[in-house]
Amino acid sequence: MIYNGISVIVLAAGFSSRMGRLKALLPWQGIPLIQYQIEQMQKAEINEIIVVLGYQAKRIYEVIEHYNVKTVFNEHYEQGKSSSIRKGAASVNDDAEAIFVSAVDQPVSSSTLKDMTNCLKLTETRGVIPVYKGKRGHPVLFHGSLKKDLSDVKEKTMGLRNILGKNDGQITYLTVDDPSILLNFNKPDDYNNRMQGGL
Repeated sequence: MIYNGISVIVLAAGFSSRMGRLKALLPWQGIPLIQYQIEQMQKAEINEIIVVLGYQAKRIYEVIEHYNVKTVFNEHYEQGKSSSIRKGAASVNDDAEAIFVSAVDQPVSSSTLKDMTNCLKLTETRGVIPVYKGKRGHPVLFHGSLKKDLSDVKEKTMGLRNILGKNDGQITYLTVDDPSILLNFNKPDDYNNRMQGGL
């Protein structure tokens, strides 16, 4: 497959301590959540998918090994999200034009991913954040020129917020008709509420 300049870092290394079970394997649309994420990304023509594993890596890998994705292991996953972003960014293609950073517990539709990619390609923006009914959501899409910033991101300097802050004024807030950009399965109630039809 020829690389089209679009990459995604999928963060799936954490303990899922507040959820009480592995978020990546939560049932979603009839399949494990991480499979749903990967399939939506593939439909959106993102052809470099980098999954960062850590806690319970083997269990998650067994679910995704048949997909055309790159897996990397973050041996320092207990240090937080920034350590996984750095690990993933180190594996991103040097010719990347667009880099999504996506948490495994935040499923988004392929149409929204496509809209965000098109927005970045058609403008001079340094990043794209989706917005639904005035609320900012996820994932965040970064211009490929910010790969080094992602490789250097640290928790103590506010992680991705620091990168966005440094590029304030060059970030596009894209309005989308997709409430799923607000989903975030941190705790059992978040997940159970959504499964029962809430948001």
